[in-house]
This record gives sequence, C-alpha cells and structure tokens, in this order.
Amino acid sequence: MISPQHYHFNVFRILGDLSHTVSKCILIWAIHANRSAEGVSLITQVLYAVVFCTRYLDLFWTKPSAMPWNFVLKLFYLGSSFYIILLMTRVYARTREREKAWKFGSFCLAGSTVAAPLVLLIFKKWHHYDFHLVMWTLSEILESVCVLPQLILLRQTSVPTVIDSFYLVTLGSYRAFYIFNWFVRYFGAEQHFEPIAMIFGIVQTALYLDFAWVYWSRQRVKLRNGGVVDSNDLNKGWLVSHLAPRNDTEEEEQVPSLSEEGSREQGSTGGAGKWGPRGISVSADEDLTLEAQ
Repeated sequence: MISPQHYHFNVFRILGDLSHTVSKCILIWAIHANRSAEGVSLITQVLYAVVFCTRYLDLFWTKPSAMPWNFVLKLFYLGSSFYIILLMTRVYARTREREKAWKFGSFCLAGSTVAAPLVLLIFKKWHHYDFHLVMWTLSEILESVCVLPQLILLRQTSVPTVIDSFYLVTLGSYRAFYIFNWFVRYFGAEQHFEPIAMIFGIVQTALYLDFAWVYWSRQRVKLRNGGVVDSNDLNKGWLVSHLAPRNDTEEEEQVPSLSEEGSREQGSTGGAGKWGPRGISVSADEDLTLEAQ
C-alpha cells in the first residue's frame, strides 16, 4: 500500500481500470438486452461484491479530492456489483446453481479469510499488521478465485448464457494490465513492489487465460448474443479441468433457469421460449434438427 501523494499513474494502470469498468458495463448491458441473467453465476457476483467491500474500506476516511479517479471507480465498482445482484435476484431469471457450487463459493470465502492474515504475515511482517491491510489482502486472494463458481456453473450446465467474448476479454485483461502496472511501478520512479497483488493477480490471469482458451477453441452456438460452453469443452482446459474435475456419473442440469415452469410450458407450445436438447433454443437449433432427421 502506498500513500496517494506518492502514487503515479501509468498507462497500464489506466488501461486496467478502463477494462474493468467496461467489463461491468458489458455485463449489465447484456443482462438488460437479453432480459435474462442465464449463465451468469450469482455466487461469483456476490464474491465480487465482497471483494470490493473489503478492499475499499478507505472510502470512509480518504478524501475524494485526494484521488478522484480512484474515488469514482470505487463507487462504480461497488454500485455496479450490487446492481447486478439486484438484477439477478429480483428482475430477471438466472441459472440455478447447485448446492455444491454454493459450498464451493463458501470455501473460497472461508479459505481467503483464513489465508489473508497468514499471507500478510509472510510478506509484510508484524509491523504492517492492521485490520485494513488484512481486509485488502483478503480481497486480493478472494478476487483471484472469484471466477471459479462461474466456471463450475458453465461446466455443470449447458444453458444459454449472456456472457460473451467481449466480457471475458475485458475482465481478463484488467488483471493482466495491472501486472504490467506493478512492473512499471517497481522499475520506475516509485520503486514500489506489491508481491501480494502480483502473485494473486497472476493466479487470476492464469484462470482467465485457461478459460479463454477453452472458450475460443470450440465451435460455439451463438444464442441471444451469448454462447454455450459444456463440460466436455471445459475439460480441454488444464487449470479448469483440475480445479473443477468432471464427474461422469453426475447428471447435467436440465432446468435452464429459475424462471417459472409455466414459461417453459408456454415455450414448448411455440414461440422464442422453446428449449431443445442441452439447453439450446429450438429456434437456434432448428436447422440442425432438420438435417439430423
């Protein structure tokens, strides 16, 4: 951590902040445009909200005029995270996540909480030990694994999703830009190096790169500006396949979302709401079905 008066921006820091901001805007726009939050993990979004709440405690005592750029972005990240959760829980249908996914998310949060003081003790020693720094360290560790429930959701189900490549690129590149930012700060005028942010930033970037490889290495069926990634595809990724191994005896989720059963019955009689095998909409898969016949 470094005081605002000694902090200098660089192009990678600005690109990282912009990428992060754009990723939030893309997700919010996609949910509204599709009138659905299918394929988006509520667990991941809740964990992101926890990350920002624990990281930005300095909002309570830092003057906005000290670093206005940071102040505005922090408020945006907090507000957008809770807005996405509101959309997913109160406004639009979302994909049902299994109990084991919620347990996994709880383990991520609990593990990060336990690891935070230990990691801080290793890198900062006792003389830098305070509550704010512990919470900041917790947020860095937790953010590095926030995406795992999202990957598990896409592995366990074959539902249409509003997540697209633009969201993945902007969200994944944000941490990559931050890694370059830390290098610039270390070798530049500041001579400042933050090993905790660097280490867990690399972990987070590796997870996104692994998932991006899976996402782009297959032929995707495009549905409502989104795509489908199934469990066989995720097994192509090295990190994802080891962190969320597939159980062949595990049945795949058959219910595409938490919308009412009545809407599915209505879709089965006609219209855009019909669903074919593996969560692919009948309207999108119609030609393939006719060819198979």
